[in-house]
Amino acid sequence: MSPPSALVVSRYRAFAGEETLPLRPLTLLYGRNNSGKSALARALAFIGASLSEDAPSALVTPREVIREGAFTDLAWQGDAGDYSFDLGLRWNDGKVREVRYTLDGGSGRSTYVKELFLRGEGGELLWAGVAPPNRPMLPQGEYGGGELRLVGLVPRHSEVPVLQELATRMDALRGRVQWIDGVRVRPKRDIPRTGTTLVNLATDGSNAADILVERPELVEEARRFYADLTPPRDLEVKEVLESSHRITLNPKSQGSWRIDLVDTGEGMAQVLPVLVAATLAAREAPSGILAVEEPESHLHPDAQAALARYLCDIAARPAPPTLVIETHSRVFLLGVQLAVAAGRLPPERVGLAWIDQDAVGRSSITAVQLESSGHPRAGWPVAALAEDLRLARELAMLDLKRRD
Repeated sequence: MSPPSALVVSRYRAFAGEETLPLRPLTLLYGRNNSGKSALARALAFIGASLSEDAPSALVTPREVIREGAFTDLAWQGDAGDYSFDLGLRWNDGKVREVRYTLDGGSGRSTYVKELFLRGEGGELLWAGVAPPNRPMLPQGEYGGGELRLVGLVPRHSEVPVLQELATRMDALRGRVQWIDGVRVRPKRDIPRTGTTLVNLATDGSNAADILVERPELVEEARRFYADLTPPRDLEVKEVLESSHRITLNPKSQGSWRIDLVDTGEGMAQVLPVLVAATLAAREAPSGILAVEEPESHLHPDAQAALARYLCDIAARPAPPTLVIETHSRVFLLGVQLAVAAGRLPPERVGLAWIDQDAVGRSSITAVQLESSGHPRAGWPVAALAEDLRLARELAMLDLKRRD
């Protein structure tokens, strides 16, 4: 089965109406501050956390993702007292093409799936169910199967074929959805080796260096980014004591130099978790999903371009993961456009989304793909990412006035 092809939200955060985010191997989220980009990335994190075999509620909201908030902080605030909202996924194959969960959890209740809808290729309803608080879900109308119990977002022990298919699809995503925060932790100087194979990256990237120490097969992938910089650097995991390691970033022109990664620029350390997370997602492909907020943090434009090349290379592989990148970088987008125009990345592998918000706080998604020329298809807002051009025009006008 294929990975999800779209994320669907409704009444979630600032998205008052139904909005769809197409998911491609490289999905780029652009928009002004506080428009809803991070909310979309974190919706994937909530879904991923809710696929655990021992999920304590329908929607698991990790503290680091929800910022120590509550379930009631996730719903659209335009309808006072209504804390329900919809999260859903779509696929391009199989009988079940869409699942829609209506989640509720206000008034001190545990979060539960209030309504569940499954739809087929043509949008026809395959199964529908509804549940009161703290009770099993019951099918509605002609849809049979008796009581349905869910663990997190996964149906369990159902004899209904479409519900079994949904369970299979969601099980395939378990442990393969990763979210990385926009503010990441610098690696430690001394990294002890524990002998434990680390699989999951912390959301703040704090164990990225530990993963490279425990899984040396990943180092070569991360080295590609640093080697592509100007001037090129060499990432090295070096044993300094019997059970301790250091990660250094060395100038390729100075073979004897060893510079600890913690002593380099902030951008060089901030990007390491992104590289490790992308490599791990690629190894889980095609089911791997990675959502990263501001991967370009603290990076100079030429390093942002190198990061674009790095992620484009992953997205161009025969069986790529799904990389969802929330960014403000115009340079990053140009790097992706160049990869498409040069034929290094098929245009259908890229999804471009502009997240905007109106005067009353309702957010919307405008999604387009790129042409083979690298330019956005029709529908991309003219004003998107045009601020640098506007400022340049103002500067030119001031120059002309001074000359007059």
